[in-house]
Amino acid sequence: MRRFVVPLTAFLLGCSTAASAGVVARLTPSLGSSATPVPALTMSMSGPAAASFAPVLTGAITAPSLSAPVQSVPAPALLPAPPAKVSALQPAAAAARALVAAPPSAPASQHDPRGPPTARDAGYAALVARSVAQKVLGWAVPVEDILSGHDALLVGENHGSLTSVNVLTREMPRLAAAGVTAIGIEGLKRPQQGAVDDFLAGRRRDLPDEVLSFSPKRRASFRALFDAARAHGVKVVALGLPLDGWAKAAAELAAAKTGRPVEEFPKDVDSQFSRAGGGYDPGFNEAVAEVFLTRRNQAMASFLKDALKAGGKAVVLVGQAHVEGLDMVPGRLMNAPGDWGTLARELGSLALRAYSLTMTGGLFTDARASDLDRSARPASYRAAADAAPRGAHAYRVLGPGRALWHAGGTVVPEHAH
Repeated sequence: MRRFVVPLTAFLLGCSTAASAGVVARLTPSLGSSATPVPALTMSMSGPAAASFAPVLTGAITAPSLSAPVQSVPAPALLPAPPAKVSALQPAAAAARALVAAPPSAPASQHDPRGPPTARDAGYAALVARSVAQKVLGWAVPVEDILSGHDALLVGENHGSLTSVNVLTREMPRLAAAGVTAIGIEGLKRPQQGAVDDFLAGRRRDLPDEVLSFSPKRRASFRALFDAARAHGVKVVALGLPLDGWAKAAAELAAAKTGRPVEEFPKDVDSQFSRAGGGYDPGFNEAVAEVFLTRRNQAMASFLKDALKAGGKAVVLVGQAHVEGLDMVPGRLMNAPGDWGTLARELGSLALRAYSLTMTGGLFTDARASDLDRSARPASYRAAADAAPRGAHAYRVLGPGRALWHAGGTVVPEHAH
């Protein structure tokens, strides 16, 4: 059970304990068999391209129509210069958008005895380039319609997802045009808000490294998100408090609920989550769930309310455990069945209308993050499979005030970090 402590904590808290030198080093797609229902395309990048491509990686290249392994090809063959239509986009967004590829598929090839195209076939690079251009044109989520009737769009992610951050970066012009004035981030800590504000206002050139320490494997993606927010005048709001304070509160609450000395309970977050995930200890598991879910939802709602006091809309990036969806994530990961509330509910108590968007699939930092996401949210992935049986991007309404967005099924290999 110990080996799951880090990914479990990261899934729920938006933090990671492992440093990362980068996400990608060389663009080398390969397709093979997978235990998951969605075909996966692994991707990495190195060499001269890394310096310009890695910081602006904004999406996943998925290939649900390609079933046979494909031969590695050099990066220039897969990503030729974008067509004029893409290049005509806003300069700040063009480079990032050019890397966002829709699933390269060719419907006619489904009935061709030669099978689907591979990287060795003539025209394959052009097919990928066309997919890039098509994907650049927009996000399938009807952001404008959602925000016309809500104050906040809550994006429920796995904290090992790269796509969740990259899409918000790519869509920043659209979000700003829809009235978004704030991007809330669960993992970003309140003590860093001053440095963030200085960066966004242009009072400092770069973000301090400690600002993004909450997600080391996603540093490049978050830096691109902050750059996009600054370029479009959107505030980035820290919704997190230091985790040691929450851990102390959980231990004290467990002591109060059980009548046992506080010394009997773990004092750090990893140990608390390991113990809760490993079995059921009456009173302790409930204390962990109440502190890390209910109380943190209340704190995040308060911070977001303050950020919107002058009006405007918000998009919030939080773990799925805080968002209304199909799966009872706390009960599955924390052995704490029950109703611990959601961020949408807490925002509602503050007269803010929130829309919950469950995100599945996409590009992950490593295979463990992808596996954990699927095991924690089986109902969501079944719904995604129904909406997109071949693994394509899909948007599906789940009910009043909530929906699901499936971003394909792509994993960056763990060794790439």
